[in-house]
Amino acid sequence: MNTMAYSRTFNQSRPSARGFTLIEALIAIVIVATVASAGAVGIGLSAATQEEARLAQLATQAAQQQVSFLMEKPFASMVDHAGTEALGQMKAPLDAGATDRSKVLTGEWAKLGRVTTLTSEPITFTQYNGFMVDGMRIDVQVFGPDGTIYATIRRHRTNEASL
Repeated sequence: MNTMAYSRTFNQSRPSARGFTLIEALIAIVIVATVASAGAVGIGLSAATQEEARLAQLATQAAQQQVSFLMEKPFASMVDHAGTEALGQMKAPLDAGATDRSKVLTGEWAKLGRVTTLTSEPITFTQYNGFMVDGMRIDVQVFGPDGTIYATIRRHRTNEASL
């Protein structure tokens, strides 16, 4: 009987193991807050990176559209389309059968601008006894709102009349 009395007394004098102490709760809150803030930063960086990738994709399309447009024009009239299109002022590609290129790209495209430079550039083919072909270098750069260049395309077009 003496043994039972001792075990009851021991169990009653032991502190209860239920719940957290105040320090344990504060440490848990700090850990959760740190993990949550790191996750929020990661999500913010992911969204910014996704926006940059989207602008780069649109810029590449805009540069390709401009080069294709210039390649379809008569050689002599290409120079009429050189210059800078400010943010939100990029001209849309021609609709089927259209001759007027006055439509401006809207939506996400309005965040971009485009610079088209045409430079006279004859090419000499040394492998063909120095045969020279008259042509034009086409440079198209598409930039974003902060001036970042998202796409650059350089292409050479031969003057068909010189052949």
